[in-house]
Amino acid sequence: MTSLTSVAQTPLLSVRDVTVRFAGLTALSDVSFDVLPGELFAIIGPNGAGKTSLFNVLSRIYRPLAGQVTFEGRDLLRLRTDQIASAGIARTFQNLGQFPHTTVLDYLLLGRHSRMRSGILRGGVYVGQAATEERENRAECRRLLALLGLERFAHRTLGSLPFGLQKRADLARALASQPRLLLLDEPVAGMGLEESQDLAAVMLDVREQLGVTQILVEHDMAMIMGIADRVLVLDFGRVIAMGTPTETQTDPAVIKAYLGEEQAQTDSGG
Repeated sequence: MTSLTSVAQTPLLSVRDVTVRFAGLTALSDVSFDVLPGELFAIIGPNGAGKTSLFNVLSRIYRPLAGQVTFEGRDLLRLRTDQIASAGIARTFQNLGQFPHTTVLDYLLLGRHSRMRSGILRGGVYVGQAATEERENRAECRRLLALLGLERFAHRTLGSLPFGLQKRADLARALASQPRLLLLDEPVAGMGLEESQDLAAVMLDVREQLGVTQILVEHDMAMIMGIADRVLVLDFGRVIAMGTPTETQTDPAVIKAYLGEEQAQTDSGG
């Protein structure tokens, strides 16, 4: 895999010295990193390391105590949560919050809301611009369904699909807003090996065919090491390593964080 870091680029996303605290608990402490356009960037760390807190900052659910976040040169922290999708950022969640009786196609259309301009009144009449926009949005959603291998399930309800396909539909819903940055919160959690491999292949297709930059939080190390360009490692809210998959998985600080100091010394022959 060719590393995107070998080519000088202006970062799509820049995070500088972000700190998040809850009462006496520091969830994130002076976290800084850049994500390049088109990169598949992974964030890993033990449970409680601050991964989800970081995602919640990027999607404007949490306001940091200190720090800066810029997206395409724009101050992300000035945006409201409801402005994030229109700004070009979409997110999936570990726990599915889908509507089980909604068809897959209609679920994707919900994800298009930030790109729709007809408004409630025109949409209700369904003539002229509203009708044209509806046809265009359905065509775009069907294109995404085809890309993600879901086309034959377009009129199936979400609740009738296997878990892996529901997760894939949630990814399609996020892509329906045409994001330039996609935040993936444990996309293969709860999946078997084959389902995980299938979704990893889909993520690579999304990058290659749509050019969408992706940041993923994940516990599946085999998947991360197989598809990520770079990996950021958090432990107790701090960055302890960042680099290529090979660099991070052999970093002593990372081994210690995951295995504990005694086991890390044993594995290294100490």
